[in-house]
Amino acid sequence: MDQFGLKLVFLLVVFISVSAQNELLVQTKLGKIKGSILRTVNDNEIKSFRGIRYAQAPVGDKRFKAPIKVSPWGEKVFDASKDGFQCPQPFIAKELISEDCLHLSVYTKNLHGNLPVIVYIHGGANYLGSSNSESNVGPDYLLDHDIVLVSLNYRLGALGFLSTKTAEAPGNYGFLDQVMALQWVEDHISSFGGNPRLVTIAGHSSGGTAVTLHMVSPLSKGLFHRAITMSGSYTNHYHLNSLMWTRKIASELACPLYNPKDVINCLRNVTWERLIQVRGTLELYGFSDQEWNYEVDGHVLLDTPTNLFAKGDFHKVPIMAGITKDELNYFFSKQENNTGLLNDISLNFDKYAPQLFIFDPNDRVHEKSRRIQQFYLGNKKIQNQDFINFSKIFSDAIINNGVHRLVELARKYVDVFYYRFDYLGRYSLFSNEEGKPRGVGHADDLQYILGTKWFEKKIELHDPEMFMVERITKWWTSFAQNGIPCKNSGINWLASNKTNIYTIYNNKDVSLGGKPFSDRNRFWDELIPIKESAIQKQPY
Repeated sequence: MDQFGLKLVFLLVVFISVSAQNELLVQTKLGKIKGSILRTVNDNEIKSFRGIRYAQAPVGDKRFKAPIKVSPWGEKVFDASKDGFQCPQPFIAKELISEDCLHLSVYTKNLHGNLPVIVYIHGGANYLGSSNSESNVGPDYLLDHDIVLVSLNYRLGALGFLSTKTAEAPGNYGFLDQVMALQWVEDHISSFGGNPRLVTIAGHSSGGTAVTLHMVSPLSKGLFHRAITMSGSYTNHYHLNSLMWTRKIASELACPLYNPKDVINCLRNVTWERLIQVRGTLELYGFSDQEWNYEVDGHVLLDTPTNLFAKGDFHKVPIMAGITKDELNYFFSKQENNTGLLNDISLNFDKYAPQLFIFDPNDRVHEKSRRIQQFYLGNKKIQNQDFINFSKIFSDAIINNGVHRLVELARKYVDVFYYRFDYLGRYSLFSNEEGKPRGVGHADDLQYILGTKWFEKKIELHDPEMFMVERITKWWTSFAQNGIPCKNSGINWLASNKTNIYTIYNNKDVSLGGKPFSDRNRFWDELIPIKESAIQKQPY
């Protein structure tokens, strides 16, 4: 071999050696996992492992069943250098979706550390969302701090929550997916520099309600040590009827309706595309139906979450819980000019109200509807100028009162750090036709924690909103580490306790005050008392 050939061989060996050193590999009990490098908003390095399989594909006869743990993959290297498939849902390109979607992602700064872990559960009314780093759970902001971030997919819609209320299809599959992901974190997060004894579960909207479910589920015991819920809690008055929704879907798909075995056998042979398509026909005028939720099944749940919190029968960990100033006040603005629909709702309020505001249609429906209509609307019909008052009913019935009740019930046993997010940035999701923010709506606080394309614009270092990114991510990091969100920050955020409720109002400046929306929450507490919404439900 001539001198040129020797040099070529030498350069090739050096290239292969350097490439091997630069390849991001982690050895776990399951096998090797290959990652990739991302950057934070401050250009710090993120070691990223996306789309790691934590459970077997829930397809075929595994559909509508509890998940099964993934098996080790031996000498193969699992490629986790990019996002995995998203679970079946509407509004997402088909090529990005698969039923084989039970994946999670891990983001870390230090593979050899012992850092606190935040496990984020996405929202989306239990039929939308994913752990995708581009569109849902970006690590760009949180990973400027010393934490490990985990995000996860779980089954959605009928695939995650459909129930016949029998052993053939007991429901709760999406929640069981989350439990298995938390077990995966306990077993494997130390390989990524995370401390399995310092895990915070956090979630927004339906992800927040899931957090409160894990706080009362015996299956989640010991798998987390702090809890953050944003704009969601299952300590609400919801009247849930999953069997009705199951039969509606079965009817639309020409499947049997009553014998559980026949119903499920038929639905297992329907494509996920058809299941998603049919779901879109069920929602009432784009308002917020809550067809897919928990079941008191004697396994995931032994009783309603409200009753369990009321009895103090929950995992005693510090809680951070909050809402935004305007939540759903502008969420349904697409119906704002639908005068025919709004007029019909005004004239037949008691017929619409139980489904819109999720209360029992068989329990004093006329009285409850009349009181709701009078409290929020007076004697006026719902028109454009009154639309904001109509929408406030959704804010309170679906979100605000549930979080209020969580604080009321849990503060007797643990520290609860209560907040209301009041800051009106430039990129609110609830803007008018000129693009100007109308209010501080649902998920507006989330854009300062997760940097993704889901929001109108990602906040960059030069943006005036960056101070809020730095503030909230520091709060989350402090809470994950210490169970106190403002430790050593100079902010006097007192925890709500047995004797007092304190609320941080997070605007450009931070202030400590009393209960938010006390008159509106008092109305719902009188309309549907906690003791009524905590009625014992027998497992089936």
